[in-house]
Amino acid sequence: MPHPQVLIVGAGPTGLALAAQLTRLGVDTRVIDKHAAPLELTKSAALHARTLEHLRDLGVADRILAEGQRVDVLTLRTSHRDRLSVDFRVLDDTAYPHLVDIPQYRTEQILIDHLTRHGVPLHRSTTLVGLTSTDTEVTATLTTPDGGTETVTPQWVVGCDGAHSTVRDLLGVDFDGTTYSDPWVLCDAVVDWPLPRNEMTFSSDGSGTYGVFPLPGRRRFRLAYTQTSDATGRLVPPTHSDAQAALSRTGIPATIESTDQFWTFNLARKQAASYRAGRVFLAGDAAHVHTPFGGQGLNLGVADAINLGWKLAAVIAGWAPTALLDSYQAERHRIGRQVVRFTHLGAAAMLLRGDPRRHLRDLVLSGLQASMPARQLLAHRLSQLAHSYRGTAGVTGRRGGLHGGDRLPDPTLFDGITHQPQRLHDQLATDRHTLLLAAPKPDPALTTQINRLVDTLARRWPGAVELRLLTPAWQLTQTVRAPVPVLLDRGRSAQKLYDAGAAAFVIRPDRHIGYAGPPEPNRIERYLSAALSRAGAAHRTHPVG
Repeated sequence: MPHPQVLIVGAGPTGLALAAQLTRLGVDTRVIDKHAAPLELTKSAALHARTLEHLRDLGVADRILAEGQRVDVLTLRTSHRDRLSVDFRVLDDTAYPHLVDIPQYRTEQILIDHLTRHGVPLHRSTTLVGLTSTDTEVTATLTTPDGGTETVTPQWVVGCDGAHSTVRDLLGVDFDGTTYSDPWVLCDAVVDWPLPRNEMTFSSDGSGTYGVFPLPGRRRFRLAYTQTSDATGRLVPPTHSDAQAALSRTGIPATIESTDQFWTFNLARKQAASYRAGRVFLAGDAAHVHTPFGGQGLNLGVADAINLGWKLAAVIAGWAPTALLDSYQAERHRIGRQVVRFTHLGAAAMLLRGDPRRHLRDLVLSGLQASMPARQLLAHRLSQLAHSYRGTAGVTGRRGGLHGGDRLPDPTLFDGITHQPQRLHDQLATDRHTLLLAAPKPDPALTTQINRLVDTLARRWPGAVELRLLTPAWQLTQTVRAPVPVLLDRGRSAQKLYDAGAAAFVIRPDRHIGYAGPPEPNRIERYLSAALSRAGAAHRTHPVG
């Protein structure tokens, strides 16, 4: 395709997730990557709950779950003692109250297989060497596998090409931050490890840190530790015996039976000054890098892709104004900054070694362990379920404890009729907006409002907004004139959405709340008028199955 609608540079998890999202929404996409094949030795392994929700929407979560290793608990140890255990099973508003550990290259391959089934090839051994743009298109110069050059003219370009991003360099965007002094060692290994397979540990003592993360396969683990120095301060090349000796930092008696290839690397914390320059965007490691504390990196990149993907598709289809793309920078740059800061604080605390502040750190960790609310808060933050776009342009309002910009909770609904539990997210659109009306009881005024909204959506935004009614009151379903799909919540597990009375939530395709407030047609119509283009609604694209 010399004229794809979107050119994606980089076929890592971020680029592949973006390609899957855009393809699902009917956008012509081309993906290039300078490497001949996926890189098997990569740092990332952990997929958190929010990422699994995104992968579910892309249609690949079941395969990830079948192949990956479920992890329920993250334990931080210092000086050979458990200090803090974060149990993700406390997450009660998601289908995935856990992590899944799976090597990054396997996540990539699953996404590649998905794209192949939908007719999207990857252009390997293809390098971006030039980039210019106008108000209407971008001109990209590529080197091809045979050594030739090719020019493509996409409408939009997204750089998903990693920490050493060519796209970012060609744009001249600053990548500010610092590099950590401690080099790290990574390898996958077979370990005789006494702790449960559903627990990952990150340990620290006076000589360094050591992470042990379960992988799929019998007694398979990923090991990550600060590189050993000898008595003169010189770095020791990693070997089987070195990895075994460094394992003493955990204080857990274990034996490494065999190791795969070792890899040494340096960590940095950096963030691009801007995620957008005209028709070109940055996502994933091209936009931000940070320490692996809490396994945030790959997850952050996939969330970038989902956020940008639906917005690009909406603009290309004509049912959202181009100004919608400005919100990508506003929303994702702030989240990226928060994650860079959070992971730095966590890693720095674990790397204190002989610093006298380590005693204060241990007291803080023990205090967090003693507080159930604190552990629940950490679980939500590490899982990225807590990421919110509150206060940014394009999201507005509040109802009960939910604000515009928050992720919509995903409770299990029980309707009392079919006896089949269903997740709220599964009942909402992922290719368009959903107007979710929630009500605790029948109300004639609400019925009038619903009927008016049905008429307005059909007239002004046909096909761009779906309507759903959530209620525990079966009587309400008998009073609505139009055939509105009803989500009956007889178990009241979604009570948070209507415990403050009747409410309206405009849910974006990424499951974040655009509008939260009373179900007043005038307010909802004003929000939709700003968010959607009336003229484009009738010729929008439809998702690929």
